[in-house]
Amino acid sequence: EGAICIVLSGTGTEGALGLRAVKGEGGMAMVQEPASAKYDGMPRHAIATGLADYILPPSKMPEQLISYLKHAVFKLPDKVAKPVPKEAELLDKVFLLIRSHTGHDFSNYKHNTILRRIDRRMAVHQIPKLSDYVRYAQEDPRELDTLFKELLIGVTSFFRDKEAFEVLNEKAISNLFERRTAEQPIRIWVPGCATGEEAYSIAILCREHMDRLRKEFNVQLFATDIDTDAVENARQGVYPASISVDVPPEVLERHFTKEDSFYRVNKEVRDMVVFAVQNVIADPPFSKIDLISCRN
Repeated sequence: EGAICIVLSGTGTEGALGLRAVKGEGGMAMVQEPASAKYDGMPRHAIATGLADYILPPSKMPEQLISYLKHAVFKLPDKVAKPVPKEAELLDKVFLLIRSHTGHDFSNYKHNTILRRIDRRMAVHQIPKLSDYVRYAQEDPRELDTLFKELLIGVTSFFRDKEAFEVLNEKAISNLFERRTAEQPIRIWVPGCATGEEAYSIAILCREHMDRLRKEFNVQLFATDIDTDAVENARQGVYPASISVDVPPEVLERHFTKEDSFYRVNKEVRDMVVFAVQNVIADPPFSKIDLISCRN
């Protein structure tokens, strides 16, 4: 979480990939203002993640970087002290603000994680005291949107942890299709789906299994997340060219269409997945499910 990612002029999407990974660990991300870049592809892709803390021309970066570091306090996960009564009271105010703004209750979330994310937001804005941050969040609802997003950042990718997907394919996917008629639906649920990579990965495994059997089945994947923007992105099924790092070339060729510097998941795979906004703590679950993937 002490990591800092700075994305400068360039082409391609690797910068966005690195930025997402650093933010997933609670680090800071700074991106060059596209108008000041000789090649604006890399900064634009990084900004499109919605996770950049600062978007600046290079001339302003050193000053902002030094200012951030002066306010940043990096605490090891097991060294974060329990909130003192006054701090706990302020933390409750933050929970209340998030709940009234987004409708989601984070009061049972790990307090250490929340405090580390708030510490980082305070460093970004150079706000020294938690009471000042509470006041700042009250006055600027955009900050509550950003904090909400920071708490939800899910680092995900296609076929994440290759060995896990190999076992899933061998042990679980094949079993789903055994003794199943074409009319009986196969129902799969992916809660915490983030931007959809995991759900589409499982859909691709099912699609390939049907192709091997040369038989069509009614496969229904339900992919849900608390983050409305992430779900909307997942529905589009459009991903940067950097997914070629995780997706084998033959799978890219069969199940994706190349569009400029992006890949789009093919319609036959997209049609298998229904994305929805859902809070697993508060909303009803799906029923009659054959497989639940809780990896995120």
